[in-house]
Amino acid sequence: MKTLNSFHRVDETQYALSTGKVNLLHYHLPKHFQGEYRCFETPRLCTILQGEKHIRINQSESLNYHKEQCVLLPPHANVMMSMPEFTEALVYEFSEDVLEDVSARVNEQLEVDTSLQAENGHFQLSGLQDRMSALHLRTLEILRSNDSNIPFLIDLVTQEMVYELMKRQGSYDILSQHKNHPIHRAIRLMKSSVSEVLSISQLAEEVQMSLPNFSQKFKLVTNQTPKEYLTRLKLQQARRYLSHLSVTDTALELGYENISHFIRLFKKEFGVTPKQFKLSRHS
Repeated sequence: MKTLNSFHRVDETQYALSTGKVNLLHYHLPKHFQGEYRCFETPRLCTILQGEKHIRINQSESLNYHKEQCVLLPPHANVMMSMPEFTEALVYEFSEDVLEDVSARVNEQLEVDTSLQAENGHFQLSGLQDRMSALHLRTLEILRSNDSNIPFLIDLVTQEMVYELMKRQGSYDILSQHKNHPIHRAIRLMKSSVSEVLSISQLAEEVQMSLPNFSQKFKLVTNQTPKEYLTRLKLQQARRYLSHLSVTDTALELGYENISHFIRLFKKEFGVTPKQFKLSRHS
């Protein structure tokens, strides 16, 4: 598993261990490191393996936490942090799919008030103990193993971890926040209709926001414009289509009538042309 030495989103996307249910982010941060940390579309559970963090979340009061504790961050949280000493951290970025799947399976059995809504920017600092501690240690054990099914095993632990968090009122509120946020609704709409020709104006209208406000809030949450985000979704889908479709058919399927434009976008994103990508898959 690769380590991160900064909070750049591009590096996080490239070097995370992604299983579909969780992105695991492993940080090595030097002594006296300072930086702005951001949570994006879904909640993150932040743990420390070594060292200590001094943090201020969403302009709240400052606090310290260490490896016996964890912090559950809501979507689009902003954290200012500094490290008084070398710090190693492991962060769980839960996918929307695992949150919705676990919630759908266990919601009726949870002893929490599902009608409550957490305040915007709310976060939770708690002790990493009992079952959560055991699941965290199991994750570390899996990561250090040579098992060929690490993503599968991580997914099993992640589901139980989300379940344990949902059993707590404060954590449940945070994990459920993303569902009704207008930007996250727009993202779900983008993902469910990536092959359709949707305009940014239509997306803004769907979530009942003005176009300027939607564009501004979207970039605040994702660090990308709606157009950039939608383009990247389409290009990710293009890689899947290219396994069984021609370059031309893939472009048309994704709404690109100008094939040359599609090829330029694909090469800019992945460093190779769609044709080169196809050839590499069959070499």
